[in-house]
Amino acid sequence: MEAQLVVGLLEGSGLKPLLLDAEANRMGYTFAIGDIKVAVPAHEFEDALAILKEYRGRQGLDSNYGSPSPFG
Repeated sequence: MEAQLVVGLLEGSGLKPLLLDAEANRMGYTFAIGDIKVAVPAHEFEDALAILKEYRGRQGLDSNYGSPSPFG
């Protein structure tokens, strides 16, 4: 459920995220959300990270939650 929220948030910001699957093998970076990962192209990574940190901060949550990391 949270992964779908993250995908919607990033899509609403003009990015092109995917829930991790076989297609994501060509993506650049991922965000771990529990056991589910959301992938974004490498050139969108910094923007995605900033969007997620800002959103979590507005919600009063730990803005460093998750574990963004290189993929591939």
